[in-house]
Amino acid sequence: MGGGIMRNLGHIFRDIRMDKGYSLKDIADGILSVSFLSKFERGDSDISLSKFYLLLERLNITFDEFSFISNDYNPTQVETLMKNVRNAYENNNINLLYKLEQEEIYKWKKYNFSSHRYNSIMISALAYDLNKQLELYQEDITLLNEYLFKVENWGFYEIMLFGNSMSILPIESIITFSKEILNKTQLYSRVKKNKEKLIRVLLNTIVYCIESNRPSSALHFIISAEKILERHSDLYFEKVKLLYLSGIYKIISGNSDVGIVMSNRAIKIMDALGDINAVNNHEIYLRKKIVFSNTANPN
Repeated sequence: MGGGIMRNLGHIFRDIRMDKGYSLKDIADGILSVSFLSKFERGDSDISLSKFYLLLERLNITFDEFSFISNDYNPTQVETLMKNVRNAYENNNINLLYKLEQEEIYKWKKYNFSSHRYNSIMISALAYDLNKQLELYQEDITLLNEYLFKVENWGFYEIMLFGNSMSILPIESIITFSKEILNKTQLYSRVKKNKEKLIRVLLNTIVYCIESNRPSSALHFIISAEKILERHSDLYFEKVKLLYLSGIYKIISGNSDVGIVMSNRAIKIMDALGDINAVNNHEIYLRKKIVFSNTANPN
């Protein structure tokens, strides 16, 4: 880490340590010398990341919590951007999405930092999801594809970027990336928020496969999601959503009786949790798929 950054981190670390009532010896014991820790806290010495993580563990504080404190108790720029994007998308505010997209393009041109360009493409994809009349640029789609293909290890940013840009990608790319995603995210697989985002991306992939009449691919991702959720008992929403989509898959595959029961069971859980909007949206989609199935497979 750079000296200026490390000096600031040292001061913040000292404030947290003192606030928690730990002495220098309490924290340094078995990790580094008391004198070296003191130098780090004063900003007179750098420290390796491996040692820094051990010190945070000794303080019983996560790296995310430390980052939040070091950012003056404010969310990161990406977190702030995504909060605004999510608010605009959920309220069908295309004008705000356009404004946010233009801000990211401005930052890209000013700072020449590629992530702002990718952010702008992601925002335009969400706007397109709300209004299919909006213009798409093949250059953007190609640029996004190239970036996602070249990154070997996907972190939260890449998962988020892919998940929010699905509406502008061809189904072949969605299926390809979603099949690769388990390998590409292996390095960060123990990070909880990454795992949650990964599952939600797979759930969205199942929907795209169903809408594109790719039942075999939908089944592939249903099985993949089931395997992941078996190891994570706390992801309740994702389990309910998977139950619902598994029912939809059964319906479009000709097993309507079983599928309807499964999807309705998931809807009842949503209702019990008080999520009325989810109940209404999922009931509408279920009826739509029942009608489609009856039309495609008349008695």
